[in-house]
Amino acid sequence: MSGVLAWANSELEHVGRIASIKDKAIQYAYAVSTVNGMMHLRNALVELVNDKAYEWKREELLRTHDQVVRVIKHLMKEYKIDFNTIKRVNVSGLLKNTSYLKNNKTMKKR
Repeated sequence: MSGVLAWANSELEHVGRIASIKDKAIQYAYAVSTVNGMMHLRNALVELVNDKAYEWKREELLRTHDQVVRVIKHLMKEYKIDFNTIKRVNVSGLLKNTSYLKNNKTMKKR
């Protein structure tokens, strides 16, 4: 669990770095890579939230999950990342449930 939370901090740090890049093509590629990584992170957070062994950290995990989803949506909007681009990057098929990108629900509301 602590590894996933550290991963979340690392991914969230990338957002500031993306904005600091001057070259738009590199900025876009970095944003796509970050979104892809954050979608995998989101899946890991969902697993932990649903795991009874981590119930004592559920609040923090939910808060981190919601923050990650908000950042994913922001990056996709800000850098005009088409969802099909993410699908092409996701050749392994690990990102199965992506419905959270199409609505405003957070895990707390589900």
